[in-house]
Amino acid sequence: MQPLNGIRVLDLSRVLAGPYCTMVLGDLGADVIKVESPEGDETRAWGPPFAEGESAYYLCVNRNKRSIVVDFKTAEGRDILSRLIRQSDILVENFRPGSLARFSLDFESASALNPNLIYCSITGFGQTGPLRDKPGYDFMIQALGGLMSITGEPDGEPMKVGVAVADLFAGQNAVIAILAALQARIHTGKGQHIDISLFDSQLSMLANVASNYLVSGDLPKRYGNAHANIVPYQSFKASDGWFVIAVGNDKQFTKMCEVIGKSELVNDVRFATNSARVENRDELIPILKPIFLTKTVNEWLSLIGDEFPCGAINNLDGAFSMSQVEEREMLIHMEHSEIGDLRLVGSPLKFSDTPVGYKLPPPRLGEHTEEVLRELLEN
Repeated sequence: MQPLNGIRVLDLSRVLAGPYCTMVLGDLGADVIKVESPEGDETRAWGPPFAEGESAYYLCVNRNKRSIVVDFKTAEGRDILSRLIRQSDILVENFRPGSLARFSLDFESASALNPNLIYCSITGFGQTGPLRDKPGYDFMIQALGGLMSITGEPDGEPMKVGVAVADLFAGQNAVIAILAALQARIHTGKGQHIDISLFDSQLSMLANVASNYLVSGDLPKRYGNAHANIVPYQSFKASDGWFVIAVGNDKQFTKMCEVIGKSELVNDVRFATNSARVENRDELIPILKPIFLTKTVNEWLSLIGDEFPCGAINNLDGAFSMSQVEEREMLIHMEHSEIGDLRLVGSPLKFSDTPVGYKLPPPRLGEHTEEVLRELLEN
């Protein structure tokens, strides 16, 4: 038994935010039907690297789905989708606002066919506002939404985050909204339209940085790997590499000073409280840097132990080789008909009674067209 057993998702999305959303729903047990044009999801070609012709990019967000090819520019294709809409609980799409109305696949048309349908639209800027018609990829959203202005070294250029976080946050928000709409449907007896935008999602995840600005009126600076509100909370170079320490309170600062043999810093009025350390970071950090250069990363991590948060800065090889990854089942293996053993990142969702499942590897283009049409439309 899985949480979304018996729920059918019609997935008209492509690239990242939408497919990430529908993969999570599939992991939770939903029957996800990925509807692709004859050309397929464009990320199938976003490589290298490739595994037997499928890009790693495509493979990362498309497990637990069945792929069908439908050309909804044709009358036959639109008829197929209309019939599938009647038998679905959720529809996810990420076309520009108004695009699907030309094919009678917009919310109003779909809702007329199936009033119970939960219809989720994911776009760059949402269904309303002066930018609603503007296309939006993650990179430009990070720029417009202020994230790049706070990312990077203080004297360097504005920098995007190394993974498409605006897309992924939008995908997660879509999952949250869909699950809430399923619960609401129990009480109202009908579906609704969900409007998720990358821009909204990016602004909302600015969290404390946005709050700092809204409360003070001061524009946030770029701190590199340091923290605007906590000191010391950053990366340091050891004799053989880099590691991070995250001293979150005054008690942990006392422990850090003991570990590094500088207990006198605790009683220094410049550093006695976190507020004072934030004000005087330019005096404290130069004291700490040469100390951390005196030992290796592993020596420091061994000395610190669990006194306060710290860790090596891993590359992906180091991250995925951690025993924690194996114990938490965050690296999974799926058998793919052409690739063979396919390694994927596992789901972070852990349940005591209704666990996620990994039933279907990312599908080949149109792999399940005949199966789905025979199963759903010939009855």
